[in-house]
Amino acid sequence: MNELWYKFKFAVQEDLEQLSAKRNTQNAADVLNETIKEAEQQTKAVGKLLERQRILRDEIAKELLEAEQLTDKRTEQLSLAEATGDEALINYAKDEAEAYSRRRDELRSLETETTESMIALERRFESMKHKVKDMQVRRLKLMGEENAKRANSRMDRIFSADLDSSSVEPVNRTSSKDDDIASMRRRLDDLTAEEATIEKIV
Repeated sequence: MNELWYKFKFAVQEDLEQLSAKRNTQNAADVLNETIKEAEQQTKAVGKLLERQRILRDEIAKELLEAEQLTDKRTEQLSLAEATGDEALINYAKDEAEAYSRRRDELRSLETETTESMIALERRFESMKHKVKDMQVRRLKLMGEENAKRANSRMDRIFSADLDSSSVEPVNRTSSKDDDIASMRRRLDDLTAEEATIEKIV
């Protein structure tokens, strides 16, 4: 009866521990996997935004180059207009030169700002990718720890089974002892019978 109860207890305990370990592992793994998945999606989205920022910076550089060329051209034209002495032509050339000069200066400032922003974004983007990699390593670490924990749990159950089986041993010992006593009695009876036979012969 004790042995049957022990087996039942062991089976129930094993099922409960497996269920608990599986639930805890799934919860931790699910949360981490969800976090990593979201981080990977965000990283991909940020990468696309950075690519658009690079395209924008290249477009600004192209506009700046054109504005610089036209500013130089309008400045030369202003000098030619001033040589003619025509006030209307001089005023027009002056307005054009100033307009292109303002645009050039604005584009220069914008290019500097965009370049600095790009550098800062690229640094943060690299940090972001490192963070995702760190989370992936953490997931591997968690998986390893959980596997080791489950393996140790299984081994602990076996070791504890050897220790707890003492409740079963007395039954076996009693049975074995009974067998030994019966054997001894039979041997004593045989010796007694042999002694009686010898006495009769004598």
